[in-house]
Amino acid sequence: MSISLLTLALVGTLALLWSIAGGYAVPHAASAMRAHFLVSLVSTLLLVMAHSFIMFFLIATGVEMKNMEKEKGWGDSFRRRTVAMKGRVFPVMTLALLLVVANFILGAAVHTRVLPPLVHEALSWTTFAVCVVALFREWQVLGENNRLIEEAGTRRQVARG
Repeated sequence: MSISLLTLALVGTLALLWSIAGGYAVPHAASAMRAHFLVSLVSTLLLVMAHSFIMFFLIATGVEMKNMEKEKGWGDSFRRRTVAMKGRVFPVMTLALLLVVANFILGAAVHTRVLPPLVHEALSWTTFAVCVVALFREWQVLGENNRLIEEAGTRRQVARG
């Protein structure tokens, strides 16, 4: 599951970069606007899905491990570690989500000449940078989460056998 989620986030981040690059063609060729809009829409959808799904996945696995811990009387080691992991990744994922949506909306404001293109350009690169940081942290945290799941499974089998 983690690989699928990371792949979704990676594809979304690369699509955002493609959209940014395509945006530079818009002032010189009005026909490039359609492609820029479509790639922007796809990248926005992919990134919102990826970051949201990763958040929900981490929440769900954390709840499951907390319940298993409580049921088996293992203490609260898993809960503390999942809370710490979420604390490292949730702020940057939330910021990435907000920036992705804001960037898409401000693109429309630039298209209608409400805002200067420089605002959208600067926000686009900022959004891309935050998405790269979020992707890196998601990779780290999902790896740790997988190790925790494996540890819980091993502990469960040892208790059975």
